[in-house]
Amino acid sequence: MEKAQAELHRMGIGAVHNMDGATSFEALQLLRNTGRLKIRVTQSIAQDNLDDAIDLGLSSGFGDEWLRIGPLKAFADGALGSQTAHLLRPYEGNSRNTGVAVASKEEIAELVGKAVLAGISCAIHAIGDRANRDVLDILESVKAESAQRRLRHRIEHAQLLHPEDLRRFADLGVVASMQPVHLLTDIPVAERYWGRRSRWAYAFRSLSKSGAMLAFGSDAPVETPDPIRGVYAAVARRQLDGAPDSGWYPEERMTVEETIRAYTAGAAMASADELTRGTLARGSFADMAVLSRDVFSTPAAEILDTRVAATVIAGQFVFREGI
Repeated sequence: MEKAQAELHRMGIGAVHNMDGATSFEALQLLRNTGRLKIRVTQSIAQDNLDDAIDLGLSSGFGDEWLRIGPLKAFADGALGSQTAHLLRPYEGNSRNTGVAVASKEEIAELVGKAVLAGISCAIHAIGDRANRDVLDILESVKAESAQRRLRHRIEHAQLLHPEDLRRFADLGVVASMQPVHLLTDIPVAERYWGRRSRWAYAFRSLSKSGAMLAFGSDAPVETPDPIRGVYAAVARRQLDGAPDSGWYPEERMTVEETIRAYTAGAAMASADELTRGTLARGSFADMAVLSRDVFSTPAAEILDTRVAATVIAGQFVFREGI
């Protein structure tokens, strides 16, 4: 973990949302108790551990400035590459396959209801348009109870949406927790399996225009945690080789400023930490990354050439280029 922490520092990362389980949480506590945790961690609760967490009286937000409890992490469907993301219509060229529901809608609803009553927010993995619709329905059913407890729920990935469901994220206050870096490898796969529906895949701009809160991340170790690659993916919507030239569904491209806001302020808001994290403002932690160039004026194709020159956490340098 210390080696991984140092690698994240080299990438300019000062805070993470950890989706690993109880063993990882135990190790993070050891680092925290011995003063070696130098990255801020929001720790999720695996669905298999939910009852234990409730019995212990844990709720979202418990902890300190370095290590705190985040959301319940549960799964609604599979993934794009394995054709197990749950779809409203069958996969292209496979009329019998609409993907997989990892758990029934009723089972997920029961899990979410239990978490909400215990003051635990929810982060539900949903990739296909059917899975996203089902999870939005479930989160709509607990909207009042969630508001009473000030819980901020999120859908992890939200990769493929039906256009009728786009506005629901904003209406329900559900965070779209997305990973632009997936675009670098997913474009040809999405075209093959989702066809013309891909117009509403990774719909960053449409979600943002609808008023939805975007939180960008990496899904590491599935993809690299390097945020520079993620910024390139969201702004250019091209693969690493530059294809397609005009960008994949370029109407969904983000500006650099919007993208960095989603990686910083958006991620902080997803875990209800916006008062102390995600912005350089009075009262916020002195956490920042120093880049080798002004990315706000850098052409999209050259963003990948940006380096992290230094990383500062709690006002202290934890990484300097060349040292």
